Amino acid sequence: MARRFFTRSLSVKGLGASSLMLGAGGISAPLWASGSHRADVIIIGAGLAGLTSARYLKAQGLKVLLLEARKRVGGRIQTINTHGIHAEVGGLQIGQGYGLMRTFAQQLDLPLVSLGQYAEQNTFVINGQRISADEWPTHPQNSLAASEKNTLPSRLYYQMLSKGPEYALPWDWTSEKYAPLDISLEAYFKQQNISPEALRLMDANINALSLKELSAADAFYRLSLARIGGRGAQKIKGGNSRFTQALADDLTEELHTTKIVTHISQSSDKVAVRCEDGSQYIGKRCIITSPFSALKDVVIQTDISPQKRHAIQHAQYTPVTQVHFAVKKQADVSMVQATNLWTDNALGRVFSQVDDAGELRYLTSWINGQQAKVLDRLSSSEAVNTVKNALEKHYPGLKGKTEVVHHQSWANERFSKGAYIQFAPGQVQTLVPHMASIEGKLHFAGEHTEFMYSGMESAIVSGQRAAQEVSERL
Repeated sequence: MARRFFTRSLSVKGLGASSLMLGAGGISAPLWASGSHRADVIIIGAGLAGLTSARYLKAQGLKVLLLEARKRVGGRIQTINTHGIHAEVGGLQIGQGYGLMRTFAQQLDLPLVSLGQYAEQNTFVINGQRISADEWPTHPQNSLAASEKNTLPSRLYYQMLSKGPEYALPWDWTSEKYAPLDISLEAYFKQQNISPEALRLMDANINALSLKELSAADAFYRLSLARIGGRGAQKIKGGNSRFTQALADDLTEELHTTKIVTHISQSSDKVAVRCEDGSQYIGKRCIITSPFSALKDVVIQTDISPQKRHAIQHAQYTPVTQVHFAVKKQADVSMVQATNLWTDNALGRVFSQVDDAGELRYLTSWINGQQAKVLDRLSSSEAVNTVKNALEKHYPGLKGKTEVVHHQSWANERFSKGAYIQFAPGQVQTLVPHMASIEGKLHFAGEHTEFMYSGMESAIVSGQRAAQEVSERL
């Protein structure tokens, strides 16, 4: 029975900047044979896509070897269990349109629950000043154009996008008709005479590197997916990591962890994979689910297409950094007003979870884009202190009453180097058509290769698609 999820974790080393052919005569690098593990299919990455592929192919009676760089499965799915909270560090929301993931959760006997109890109020911190939603339209720090002043900073992005074109179908975004949209979102918004202050505020928490580095075609595509995905979202009871672990539970012999892939080679009848620890794996075909941000460090010793190699080298991934805080149970904590914060500073967005009594229990500072890149240049302790100081400045009642329980920089993780794919100006037309293309005996899966769905569902769908491609050819 097939199942799948949203992440993958390859490990890689070396350079893959060009097709590596050894010798002046263009002779391909030899496949390694001595001491190799053999299988029908080698799958790189035990995230959602890799686990899905492995389970599907195993059910087809094929011998599978699943190589995972980390000690754990799940890749960019990770739950931290602390202080009675199941906090998601990676893939969070199971949308109403996630049909496959919901089906597999039911088959795995994994109930779905709400995302949690969050504060109902939203407060804004703009230019260092804390501003309520009611105060915003007439507040002195509101420097938006007259037509924009009534729009809350957190709603600017989607309100401005909603005024733009709609694709007939979300997957039309790569068609020639929409090629004029493959410019920076900043340039597109400037064409619409959106104010500089609105651009600045949108850039503060955009789910991308920046307005300048995001293709408008990509932004409208994501909006199209959101429109058809339906409202509402849930997660797995006990944390989403239970999902990926359940997928891996019957892959004990097939799953090899701490396997950092450094080389991939193929000949007319086999694929060879070499790992950092010297282990070697031979298969008839290979499914690669690692993000291209990590894959570009692998030595690919075979002549893959220039378009695919260009995609591997130039695909961009959004930096996301989080700091998780547990609120200590002290008598006066209930006096702290529980509110979510939306800021234009290093604090990013703060999501506040409350208990049944409405008391503040847990806080997650979620930082994207350029502000995440600034934090990511600091040491972990420096980044945490920067965020903690900003938190206590705007939540003064919490000073000395929180405990940092986790710091996560997806951009600094060796096996992800970012949270999810985004496409820069010009890349929708040039890269997207080649993300999932088969290269000889190499197949590709992961959220970066599937565009009819979003988030974790896209990884699951891609894993099944790649497995079916392989099954049809063996």
